[in-house]
Amino acid sequence: MIHPITFRGGRLPDDPDRPHLKVSRILTPELPAAPDSVDWLSAVPGEAWGMLGNDQVGDCTVAGVAHKRIGDAFVNQGVRVNVSTTDCLKYYGHFGYRLGDPATDQGAVCQDVLSYWHKHGFLGEKNLAYARVNVDNHDELKQAIDLFGQIYVGVTISQSAEDQFNSGETWDVVRRSPRLGGHCITLGSYDKKSLGAVTWGRVQRLTWRWWDVYGDEAWVAFNPGDFIDPRTGRDRAGLDRATLHGDYNALTGRSLAHQS
Repeated sequence: MIHPITFRGGRLPDDPDRPHLKVSRILTPELPAAPDSVDWLSAVPGEAWGMLGNDQVGDCTVAGVAHKRIGDAFVNQGVRVNVSTTDCLKYYGHFGYRLGDPATDQGAVCQDVLSYWHKHGFLGEKNLAYARVNVDNHDELKQAIDLFGQIYVGVTISQSAEDQFNSGETWDVVRRSPRLGGHCITLGSYDKKSLGAVTWGRVQRLTWRWWDVYGDEAWVAFNPGDFIDPRTGRDRAGLDRATLHGDYNALTGRSLAHQS
């Protein structure tokens, strides 16, 4: 059953000039081309995702972190991670929100949320690091999803996207549809025609054309296991882990292996 939503803006504009790691720096020519299709989402039970308060407040940047955690745990470990609306609203409080005070529901910047998750964790787990994906490079986007599962992205929602979501339709471009504001989702699947996102408690398809118009930013949140080939138990070929460590140290002044 479709749970209709009224869009609540929650993703604040990013600053592309703000210092950050880049996924392109760790992808080497040794890495094979991404497959034509990848799906990290369909194995997750639909009811596992959860709305997580995003139909009431603009906590989409936190819901995106939760959806990443939920999907990764289920697909990689066969574990059901239960994240509640209360968990997400409490976490949203780190970015200024106060329960019951609509004036404080101002949204958050994706990079700020990723940084807080990296430093302080989300429900007991930190990301190892996070790096920006070039939204205009389809090959890099596919590689990121193929290698690292759900990626954390910022999009602009138009009135047509809200209407299409509420009608159970794929997001596609409707000319001159008014833009409503910024939103955070995850992308966890793709094929030649479309991509699969998690937002507002369910999987939502979007065309590549829609992504090219409304996709604003994309990030990989790394976990230690992302660099291990599950078939061999060794470092995954084609990923320049040394460069990631060097870039992280140059950016933060800390060792990636010994972050606190």
